[in-house]
Amino acid sequence: MLARRIGSLVIVLATLELCGRSIARGSLLQRATGIGAGAWTIVLVVALAAAIAAARRPAGSKRPILQVFAVLFAAGLALQLQLGARLQSDGFYYYAYLRSITFDRDVDFTNDYRLLGLGDKPHLFEPTPTGHAQSAWTVGPAIVWSPFFAAGHGVAGRLARTRADITADGISFPYRQAVCIAGLFYGLVGCWFCYELTAFLYPRRLSAAVTAAVMAGSFMLWYLVKEPSMTHAPSMAAVAGFVWAWLATRDARTTRQWLLLGALAGFMTLIRWQNALFAVLPLCDALVLIGSTLRASDRAGLIRAVSHGLLFTAAAAIAFLPQMIAWHSIYGRWLAVSPIGPQIRLLHPHLADILWSSRNGLFSTSPVLYCAGAGVAILAYVRPPIGVPALAAVAVMTWFNASIQDWWGSDGFGMRRFDGAIPLFCLGLAALVTAMTAAVRRFPLAAATGVLSLFALWNITLMGAVQSGAVRLGEAVSFGDAAAAQVSVFHRWLGMPSTYPASLLFAARNRLSPGAYDLLSPNRFLADPARQYGRIDVGFGDELLVGGGWHAQERDGATTFRWTSARAVALLPLDHAAPLNVQIRAHAFAYPGASPSAVVVFVNDVSAAAFEAGPDWQTFEFQTERQLWRAGVNRIAVEFARTARPVDVGLGGDTRLLGGAVDFIRVQVIDGPR
Repeated sequence: MLARRIGSLVIVLATLELCGRSIARGSLLQRATGIGAGAWTIVLVVALAAAIAAARRPAGSKRPILQVFAVLFAAGLALQLQLGARLQSDGFYYYAYLRSITFDRDVDFTNDYRLLGLGDKPHLFEPTPTGHAQSAWTVGPAIVWSPFFAAGHGVAGRLARTRADITADGISFPYRQAVCIAGLFYGLVGCWFCYELTAFLYPRRLSAAVTAAVMAGSFMLWYLVKEPSMTHAPSMAAVAGFVWAWLATRDARTTRQWLLLGALAGFMTLIRWQNALFAVLPLCDALVLIGSTLRASDRAGLIRAVSHGLLFTAAAAIAFLPQMIAWHSIYGRWLAVSPIGPQIRLLHPHLADILWSSRNGLFSTSPVLYCAGAGVAILAYVRPPIGVPALAAVAVMTWFNASIQDWWGSDGFGMRRFDGAIPLFCLGLAALVTAMTAAVRRFPLAAATGVLSLFALWNITLMGAVQSGAVRLGEAVSFGDAAAAQVSVFHRWLGMPSTYPASLLFAARNRLSPGAYDLLSPNRFLADPARQYGRIDVGFGDELLVGGGWHAQERDGATTFRWTSARAVALLPLDHAAPLNVQIRAHAFAYPGASPSAVVVFVNDVSAAAFEAGPDWQTFEFQTERQLWRAGVNRIAVEFARTARPVDVGLGGDTRLLGGAVDFIRVQVIDGPR
C-alpha cells in the first residue's frame, strides 16, 4: 500500500513538473533541488512509478487505467515541449471566446482579435448587425478549456509580480499553454471512451490495440501534441462520449437516458457544428423502433418512441443554448450563419477527393483509417443494429465534409474534420482485425504467401532502381537512399495503394500511371467555382503538366519558356468540361531567311485552331466548344509546321530540332470570372 501511494505521489509531482515547464516555462524540480532533468527522463520516472503503483494494486481491483493515462499524459506533455506546441491557427478564434467572456464579460472580439495578433485580418472586423466583430467558430471549446485557463490565470498572476513580459490579462503564454494541455487531456479522455466503447463489442486487448493504432496512425496524434489548441481533441472526446452512451443504452434506453443522450448531442455540437450529424446513430434506433411499433400496431409504443425523440431534441437544444446566446449577441439572431465561414455546397460534394486525394485525403494520408473504414462496412454486415447506423454516420459526415468549400481542410494535418468519426473508426478497425484473424486461420497458406510476396516486391523494385540508375551495381549504397529509390519505382508503376481505387480509375480513364493521380487530380482546373480558369506555365514550375515533345526550360529576359520539337503536348486536368477561351503565348523558331510558321493546336487529337507564328512573342487566342473537352486530363498539342536544327541554319552547334517557343497556355471558361 505504501509503495502504491509513493508511486502515485511521484506521478503527480512529475506531471506537475512537466505542466510547469509548459505553462510557466520553468522547472519546479530545478528550483527546489537544483537538479536538472530532461522531459523524457521525467516521463521514464512516471512510467516506473506507474508500473509500481499498478503492480501493488489489490487483487481483483480494476485495470490500471489511471496509471496508463498518467504515462500517456506525461509522454504527451514531453512531446508538446519537444514539438513546440502553442496556441495557433484556428485555435485563436476559439480562444477569443474564452478570453472575452472571462475578462470583458461579452462576446465582442474586436479587442481580443487585436490582442491576439489578428489585427491584419480586416474581414474579422466587418461589423455585425449588433456592431460586434465576426466569428464563424463555436463557444464549446472555451467552455471545456475554462478550468485549465483558470489554472493558467493563477500561474500568470504569480509570475506577473516578478516578470515584466507576463501579464494577467488572458493573453500571455501561461494562458495559451494551459489550453494546449487541455487539448491533450481531452484527447486522452476521448481515447478512454474509444477504448471502452470498442470493448462493448470486442475483447479489451483488441480494443486497446485498435484505439492506439487509430490515434497514433491518424491525424489525431498531431492535434494532441503539435496543434492541441485546435478543437479536434475535445471534439473527438465529446463524440466518443456520445457514442459510448449510445452503445451503453441502446438495448433498453429509458426516458432519462434519452434525455442524457440528447444533452450529449447538444454538447458535442456546441464544440463543433458538424458533430450534430452523429445524431444519426440514435435516429436509426428511433426509426427502427417506430417501424416495429407501426408493424405491430402498437399505438402506445409509437407514442413513446416519438416522445423519446422529442425529448432527445429538446435536451439537445437546451445543451446547445450557450451557442445560441452567443449568436444572438453577435448577430442578433438565435440561429445564425457567419458570412466569413466557408460555403457549403451540398449538391456538389468532392467525395473522391476527400477520401483519396493527396491533398489531405482521409484514406490516402491516414491508411489506418482506410482499413478502419472498410471495417465499418464489415461491422454493418456482421452486426447490422450497430454497424448500419455507424456506416450511415460516417457516410453523412463524408458527404458534408466533401461539400465544404475548402474540403481539404486548408493547412491542416490530414483530414482533420473527421475527428468525430474516430470513435466509429475504432469500432471498424476492431471489426476488420477480427475478420482478418478469422481469414488467416481459415486460409493460412494464402496469408503466408501474401507476406512472402513482399520480399519479391522488394527485389523487383530494387531491380527497377538499378535499371533507372538510382542505385549503381557493385557500389556501396545507403539503404535509406535505396529504399527511397525503390518506393519511387513502385509509385511510378503502381501509385500509392491508399489512393485506390480512385487512382486506378484515373489512370485507366486518362492513359497515365496511377502515380500521376497524386498531383494531377487535386490540381485540376475549374474545380473551384470562384476560379474558372487555369494556366500552364510551360517554362517554369509546371513540369507535371508538360508532356512529350518539349525541350528543357530556358529564359528570355523575364520570360521563361520551352522550345518544342515539331509537336509538343501539354496536359490540362479539368474538373468538368466547359466552353473555354484558350490563350497560347508563343513564337516560331527564327533564323535568317525563315518565314512565319503555320501552327495548329489540337485538343484531344481534334484540330481546334490554326494561326501563323512569327519570330516575336505573341499571344494567340481562340474559343472552343464544350464538346472538345472532358472531365479529367485533356491533351493540348501545339504543332509547328516549320522546324529546323540551329546547327543546320548557321546558329551554333545546337542539334535539337526546334519548332517554336511557348511561354504559357491559359484557359478560362467563356464568360467566367477572370
